[in-house]
Amino acid sequence: MDSITMNGITINSKKVYCSLIVKDGFIVKECYGEGFTKSTKGKIFSVTKSFLSALIGIAIEKGYLGLQDVVSDYFPEFVSGPQEWFKDDITVENLLTMTSGIFCPTNAGFNRRMSQSDDELNMLLRLPVNRKNMGKFIYNDANYNLLSNILHQATQKTPLEFANEVFFSKMGIGNEVGGMDKLEWEADAKGVNYGGFGLKLSGRDLAKFGYLYIQQGIWNGQSLVSKEWIDLSTTMKVLTTEKELYYGYGWWNCEVYGLKTYYAIGAGGQYIICTPQLDLIQVYLCEKNSMASKEVEQVWKETIKDFKEQKVDHGIYNSKECIFT
Repeated sequence: MDSITMNGITINSKKVYCSLIVKDGFIVKECYGEGFTKSTKGKIFSVTKSFLSALIGIAIEKGYLGLQDVVSDYFPEFVSGPQEWFKDDITVENLLTMTSGIFCPTNAGFNRRMSQSDDELNMLLRLPVNRKNMGKFIYNDANYNLLSNILHQATQKTPLEFANEVFFSKMGIGNEVGGMDKLEWEADAKGVNYGGFGLKLSGRDLAKFGYLYIQQGIWNGQSLVSKEWIDLSTTMKVLTTEKELYYGYGWWNCEVYGLKTYYAIGAGGQYIICTPQLDLIQVYLCEKNSMASKEVEQVWKETIKDFKEQKVDHGIYNSKECIFT
């Protein structure tokens, strides 16, 4: 298979290795590039942030931590000299919305130095902060890597252990329902999973997560994430650097053809796109360096338009799988 055609746009299958659409809970389109299948797990980049956001919401509901808790509540030993930034001012909510003011280089060299360190938390906590930028949206991985450490400190479980306990194993994400041994999530030298990247999941895993949000946190009749948290996470909290695009708690928010749409996105073109009014979820996974992201963005927006205008044959549901089975 050399190419995938989506809404009249043909993209090389070496660029897009998964295209998956779920409507009303049914898988209505599923295409894979060469070497990938419905069970193939690929490295997930910043889409990981949306999963961590869900875990923070669950932890808050269970009383482990609070939205207005500050970094120094969990790491007081780092609050000392004047250059030790303003950890007594930065809240969990600031980290979720990327408004902490933390300065973190986004280049691969910095991430490599972090991964080679035997104390990455120490490096994170010593990153500089510009007080003038507190409250402004500045995207970087440091916010969510700090959140994963806060989650670990609050629950005394790694993010992966907590995720398996509260929803991965119940939904069969990363493995079969009830199993935990196959799910992978990159971690630092101390075993704390990265909050900004590092999950290894299939397209169907991502679609299940999107469906959980579309269904207001309910999975097979059980509430796994509160409706209140999902509403908060997918609300337009802060304006980003792009016009009419907002960030919530780990989710990007906008309107597409007049419909509220929120999505997770990862490097190169990894997407979970949720359009609640249409009960529509789209998942796309592209090679990191393929430059296919712009083409795929055009496709998923046109797909929303087609479903809104009912240009899609609803008979496509016949004999299709339910994403939640």
